[in-house]
Amino acid sequence: MLLPGATGEWAAAALMVLLALALGCRAIYAVHIALLALLWILLVGLVPYLRLWPFSMLAPLAGYAVAVALTPRLRRSVGWLRAGRFGPDVRILVIVTVLVSAAALVAWTMLSKPDLRHHLALVPALPLWAYPIAAIGFGALNAAMEETIFRGVMMEALDSALGAGYASIGVQALSFAAFHYLAGFPSGAIGFAMTFAYGAMLGLVRRRSGGLLAPWIAHVAADLAIFSILATIVLGAA
Repeated sequence: MLLPGATGEWAAAALMVLLALALGCRAIYAVHIALLALLWILLVGLVPYLRLWPFSMLAPLAGYAVAVALTPRLRRSVGWLRAGRFGPDVRILVIVTVLVSAAALVAWTMLSKPDLRHHLALVPALPLWAYPIAAIGFGALNAAMEETIFRGVMMEALDSALGAGYASIGVQALSFAAFHYLAGFPSGAIGFAMTFAYGAMLGLVRRRSGGLLAPWIAHVAADLAIFSILATIVLGAA
């Protein structure tokens, strides 16, 4: 998905083999992650329109959801789809994650002076009153999609293979950082390190809470910070 052309074709072929092996070995959690990854690469690679946000994630997630809903064994093995608890310890983790991520995003923008033309093109010119509504819509949807993929399907598959420890948290954070490397906010080498740390923090929140509600809330806050930074630049240039 990140490297189109021949690389994407080889990745799709490898995922087809992995999916066939997972089905043959009845490794149900490997089926989940291989199916989602294969749909992701194929849909984004074959349909250029689906490379745009939010369709680049929404379309493969929709296809994956249909496959799970129509397959009883897949449907019964979905364990990540729960809210989890939101006790005092989880709330503290969420608050720390929100504060650290917001401060890091502002610092990255101010100190690295990144080229944000790609991101700014995604922020439409709106009446002032509409920006908070757009920010909440963007943050809620983007966080839901990314949490479903990385802290949901992927982390559950990794837990089944590596155990519910730090290894699966690290691997999903590495994948999360790689996903944002080319065009994420933040991006590049520094952005990769920042996003890896952030993905690990979200993984810890997911592990402590036992569900997706707490990491989703923390993720929404970070996306609101990103939208606010971009909207401030757009309004300042108007």
